[in-house]
Amino acid sequence: MMKKILLILIPILLATAVGIGAFIAFAQSEGKSKNPLKNIRQTISKHDIENFYKLVDVDAVLEDAAEEILSAQINSQIDELAYSTQYYAMQYENLKPEFINAAQIYLDEYIKTGKINFQPPLNDVQKFFKDSAVETCEIKSFSKIKVEGNEAHATVDCYNAGMNFYFELELTLEKVDKTWKVTSAKGFEKFFSGYNRALRKKLENLNAPIRADIKDIASVKGLGASITEGDEYGFSQTLKLTFKVNINSDKPMSRIVGNILIDGKDDHVGVTPFSIDMVGREKGEQTFDIDKVLNPFVREDADVMRHGLRSSALHIEITQIEFADGSTLKEFDALPD
Repeated sequence: MMKKILLILIPILLATAVGIGAFIAFAQSEGKSKNPLKNIRQTISKHDIENFYKLVDVDAVLEDAAEEILSAQINSQIDELAYSTQYYAMQYENLKPEFINAAQIYLDEYIKTGKINFQPPLNDVQKFFKDSAVETCEIKSFSKIKVEGNEAHATVDCYNAGMNFYFELELTLEKVDKTWKVTSAKGFEKFFSGYNRALRKKLENLNAPIRADIKDIASVKGLGASITEGDEYGFSQTLKLTFKVNINSDKPMSRIVGNILIDGKDDHVGVTPFSIDMVGREKGEQTFDIDKVLNPFVREDADVMRHGLRSSALHIEITQIEFADGSTLKEFDALPD
């Protein structure tokens, strides 16, 4: 569902950053005494979707958004067995039509009504929209417009108040019949990464007491790693992990679940889940071995394959403990309703 979820942010950003940015650009570059910004505010308040479409090439902008967000999403969650760019391209082409179609629907809904009501029960898409607080996005500033003939460029600085992060959109406008129209918007992947960072922070706060309880029961004490050749063609490599866990529970456990984390550049974190059968395991220090296939099409894995593994970039976390009686101690992996 996450492959579909991200499309919701597009309409709101279009209606705020792109729509307002278009009129700001028009006002600055044309030097008109009449303030187009005032006009666009009146247009949005009147929910005049026809006028909005005259100012924004929605099809072109949604193409930009689909390329940036879906590419970022696929890159962060690509399957471990995806060893070809053809697979990547197929994933993108399969998702793109649904992405653009749904984004178009949400855009029209937002322009017409100015809001989306979050009436429970919420499906995954609606929950993401609520969690991401896209409706709180606002324009903080904008760059001076650079005009080159019938084309103009501007940077719009945006702030998501609900999730407390900034991002930028790079706008391209073209002058058609004396009217400036937004024909491109770049920077949607910055919203993607900004939201992910903000979400991690919120989840860390929620999970802090749960993580402490998990650590009291099963705490990682040591971690060793080595890299070996992977598939028979030498295309992939395998990260072999050995770590110790101190088990301190009188209550029999059935399974522990966690993640292998590899820190990458620009706040990217590669996450690989693992699950270990704990039936018959006794209290005390236990040693576990896990193999992780390094995927050359995942950024963090590719960095390890090219440059080796920095010990400071590798982490093991236990996020869930399942007990033999059916009870579970588990961290939040999504914001609660």
